[in-house]
Amino acid sequence: MLASRHQSVVKEIDTARLCKKWAFRASYPMHVSNNSSLESIEKEVVKLGKRNMSEDEAYQYKVILAKIYFYNGKFDQCKEAISSLPELIDEDSHLSPAYTKHLYMSLMVMRGIILEMRNDLVAAHETYDKALVAFKSKLSSQSVIVVPRSLCTGGAVSSNQEELVNWPEEALYRRALLSLSLSETANGIRELASYLHHMDNVTPPAFRAFRRMRANRLYLQAMRHNIRDGAQLSPEVKLDIIHAHRRQIALLKSIYAFPKASETHKAVLDEVDDALMDWKLIHAVSRTEVLRLLEILYEAVYLTYNSPRVLRHLMRALVLFGDYHEARLALGTYSVLVERQMEGVKKAIVAAIAEGIEYKSMTGTDTENLDDILETVIAGAQLYLLHLSDPHECLSLIHFANDLIDDIKYKDPSHTAVPEIPLHIRAQLSLWKGAAHGRLAQKSREPKNRADHHSAALQLLQLAAEQSPRSYDAHYQLALEQTLGARDIAAATQSAKQAVALNPKKLEAWHILALLSTARKDYDKALQICETALRQSEWWSVFSDIQNGTLQRNSAEQGRNHLGLDFQQDSSGDSSLSSSVDLVSSLLRASDVESGIAFFDLAMTKMAIDGKVHGYGKCLNAQSHLFALYGCIYGSVHSYGSDLGDASSALEEYGYGVDSLTLGKLRVGTAGFGAHNTSPSQTSGKKSLARTLARSMFSKRSLHTRYFSHGGENPPLPPLAVPSGDLVPKTASNSLGAQLQHNTNINNKETIADKTSDTDTDREESTSTTQRNSDQVKRQRSMPHLRRTSRDSSIGSHDITPEAYFDTLGRSPRRTSSTDLGVSNSGGGRNNVTTLMSTIGGSSNSSSVYYTQVPTRLGQQRIQAKRALCSLWLAAAASFVILERLDEASNAISEALLAWPESPEALAMRGQLEMVHKEYLPALNEFHAAVSLESSNIRASVGLARVEYLLGRRDVALGLLKNITRAHGWSDPEAWYWLGRLEREIALEQVDADDEEAREKLAQMPTMKRALEYTAYALDLESSQPVRPFSVLRP
Repeated sequence: MLASRHQSVVKEIDTARLCKKWAFRASYPMHVSNNSSLESIEKEVVKLGKRNMSEDEAYQYKVILAKIYFYNGKFDQCKEAISSLPELIDEDSHLSPAYTKHLYMSLMVMRGIILEMRNDLVAAHETYDKALVAFKSKLSSQSVIVVPRSLCTGGAVSSNQEELVNWPEEALYRRALLSLSLSETANGIRELASYLHHMDNVTPPAFRAFRRMRANRLYLQAMRHNIRDGAQLSPEVKLDIIHAHRRQIALLKSIYAFPKASETHKAVLDEVDDALMDWKLIHAVSRTEVLRLLEILYEAVYLTYNSPRVLRHLMRALVLFGDYHEARLALGTYSVLVERQMEGVKKAIVAAIAEGIEYKSMTGTDTENLDDILETVIAGAQLYLLHLSDPHECLSLIHFANDLIDDIKYKDPSHTAVPEIPLHIRAQLSLWKGAAHGRLAQKSREPKNRADHHSAALQLLQLAAEQSPRSYDAHYQLALEQTLGARDIAAATQSAKQAVALNPKKLEAWHILALLSTARKDYDKALQICETALRQSEWWSVFSDIQNGTLQRNSAEQGRNHLGLDFQQDSSGDSSLSSSVDLVSSLLRASDVESGIAFFDLAMTKMAIDGKVHGYGKCLNAQSHLFALYGCIYGSVHSYGSDLGDASSALEEYGYGVDSLTLGKLRVGTAGFGAHNTSPSQTSGKKSLARTLARSMFSKRSLHTRYFSHGGENPPLPPLAVPSGDLVPKTASNSLGAQLQHNTNINNKETIADKTSDTDTDREESTSTTQRNSDQVKRQRSMPHLRRTSRDSSIGSHDITPEAYFDTLGRSPRRTSSTDLGVSNSGGGRNNVTTLMSTIGGSSNSSSVYYTQVPTRLGQQRIQAKRALCSLWLAAAASFVILERLDEASNAISEALLAWPESPEALAMRGQLEMVHKEYLPALNEFHAAVSLESSNIRASVGLARVEYLLGRRDVALGLLKNITRAHGWSDPEAWYWLGRLEREIALEQVDADDEEAREKLAQMPTMKRALEYTAYALDLESSQPVRPFSVLRP
């Protein structure tokens, strides 16, 4: 009896070893046909049946015989062999419990498959379900269902002896697919999720990888179909979809190696397309969700050897995340690869025309579609123009697209092989080409160049508006160019109205309308426009509650109610990203902050109009509300860590990337997906993300110090309070704080300036932070890497230090207070003179003006935050100057410089205040400092010319004014007025005051004619000046 049982087991092992030769990939053969070895095993097992057997042995024998029939394709004999066997697990069997369960599962799965072959799908599904329920009931709660045979036998059976069919896995898989076949989508999704979850816990991780990949793709398709049919999109559903895509790319990574020259890995490309589609479908736009998408795309870049399709998606995802520098590098690599592809595409077009077919059928799988190329060019043009402020690169990119269109049109004028380019794409190309010309016109210092760029911009933008009359961007950019480039108030008003009608939620077009109304001196109309526009924004409820005094300080729940936003936990489950973010804006999307910035700019304009209409005391009354609004909008910008605007640093910091995206670690993530993983393998050592992904990401960027460019000390970032509606920030100047308190009838409370005092605690925190950052490698300028296997000499070389990339200006160890800037805290004194370097470098929370920061959205928003707070203080200073309260004006300017030490506007205003006090040399220093920071600043340049004139250097002043009016000051009335005044003085000096005849000819002199012409032009410009300069408008 024992001998027969032993022989049965031996034959079962021989069968498994034999069938291993046909192990499946995406699918595998259900039987092994025409195999003589299997036939011989069958004959030997049949002979064993003639012996006397116990009940347990007979059960074992019939199941093994049925499996041999099953593998041999003899399904009728298989059915006959198991027809009399019971459908239950015999607990009293003398066989081992594990082996008994194994025999039972193989019996039930074979019955289910035979039912499927008879097309009895319902009965087959019930069979699989019954088997799994019975099987689970015999396992402990900690056991897993699917276990490879090599593990079942404790290693006695090697992986080469793995059976062709893992019966529990087969039951799980077939049950899920049958539910989908029976149109039971909900059950199918649940059962596929159960199958995938069980397989995530299998060791080795790549077990049945192809089948799992197919099941995971079916799961995603079913989830996608459910959402499109109106199923609820809960955070759990979003989490499941994101996790499924991570599983898919991890499975692809375990299957595919680095591609050969002739390989494409189409499955990876399809997964990337599906991931982008699903991210859009589920509105996955939070920082964590976009990081997960970037993690997938970076893996796909490596698996496809820099596929243009993947790079296209990567560039868009990086723009969405806000890492514009990395997006620019991805776009550059994409452009290089597409140019190479286009040579083959043009040949394919010629061949396709000859055969009368479309060219796509004659190109490779990874060849980019022409429409996709053009849409990527349009996205790249927006990146260069709107985020990188590089109109030259924008034009270069659009010229590449236009040349490509012309080449293809020349080869296929009748559109036989290539369809005609859609009108909306041509309109977008015209739009951003015209906008780029407009930016060049604004930057140009030569009148002829400015006129040429302006003419080209108007022509292209008008064409774009005609080709795409429903495009908000086309009408807005046209209105912007008509305003900034030509001062055509009537035409700009019409274009801005069309933009507002197309999208009333965008406040930029409303802002143009308001400023144009003030240029016509119609202040009541401008106030109506501002009121209407502000009510269009979601930030209006916040601002309204601030004005009414109902916004509670430091109340996240209150903020949620006011903003009307869903502040649930991030749907990707990673709460560590938002742990450092305080108050209302902790989970604000980038679009919410951007809309808040536009809202704040328009509120500033409304405050200036109120000053014109109701007096400048009203401006001071509105200061408290705008300070509170500033905290609500920019609070989240300041509270994020300094490196989170950089995609590569964010991926490394939160444990995302290559090491975490493996099947082995992915199954751990099923229990706590999104947990902040700080294991050493992910954050340090040879397998750290920075080293592993350095070449598939297109730049190597080490971490720069958190706030400084040159390794200076790093004080903690001052927290931004969000005051209640009746709160006004108390400044370092007691006189100014007391005056604002008097104007608004409020009590002083703790605010921003109070929190930035140089206490011992702050210095200790600064020292500890600096010590931590001193151990980090400073960020280096990025260099493109088209290949992951390329060698970056700066990584392994110790000869080139990171400091070699930067200048080494010293930094002040602490933030400069108002006393350091020469501000007296008493109300009776005037400011002392500060030098250029004390102004530029005196505040330790500012980077050197010589260092160009890597462009990210978060970095740009921080600059905007400094500029906004500075503008708010300067508005108060301007009101104090008009009200002849110069001490308060001086203190407000000092606060503006504390907010933004590199502000040319603040330095220029302080220079003007020095001129009021007839302190011309200090004023000269301030104007020089402002011009050195921004050579195109008109107020500083005109002030510099005026000081030179007052100091007796009229020739210098005249030269400055001529240069100003030729360049950026061509529309500034003050520059033209002073130029006319100086020309008039020169003309008068050429005439003897006692010579009546010469005095009569004075009006005919060229110098006097120019003086009169300049003065008349200045008066004309002054009559159309807005309440704030048009330069505050955002492109």
